Amino acid sequence: MYPHEVTAAMKFNVASLLKEATGAVREYDIDDDVRMDGQTRHVRGHARFDRTPQGVLVRASVAGTMDAQCSRCLKTLTVPVDVAFEEVYLPTHDINTGARVVPGEGEEESYRIDDRHMLDLGEAIAQYWAMAEPMAPLCEEDCRGICPECGAILADGIEHECPRGQADPRWARLAELAADD
Repeated sequence: MYPHEVTAAMKFNVASLLKEATGAVREYDIDDDVRMDGQTRHVRGHARFDRTPQGVLVRASVAGTMDAQCSRCLKTLTVPVDVAFEEVYLPTHDINTGARVVPGEGEEESYRIDDRHMLDLGEAIAQYWAMAEPMAPLCEEDCRGICPECGAILADGIEHECPRGQADPRWARLAELAADD
């Protein structure tokens, strides 16, 4: 579906749920590792599986953390990530007959329950995690960033002095050309 490398032990056997009537429910606590894009992230949360006429409706909410860099000062920080989603998982095989189930129109991209009736939350968690990651994380809301002249971190309460106006000598020729205009 999406280009995420996912390895997860978050597989649930839903064979007995698929044999039950619409409206049957299973609930699970999640406390496991998910490997996404080459990194392992520990997630905790809760998932509820509801039997629907088509398959299983999954309502999940998980939380974890990720390492990132402040988008202003480049300090390393740990960022909390919260993921919540609702997705319908459709079976690939009928639980009673074993016949292959062909997805209906518009269901081709739906999450699927495999031929062993295993529902894997790993891919959905990885996709929703990618959407929940902050685009520009900050170490502090009012982070001042770095000095554009010398690259020093501009910390609050500390007066910064740098040789402003002294450009890198490698750019001297470019400055001369700009001055000629």
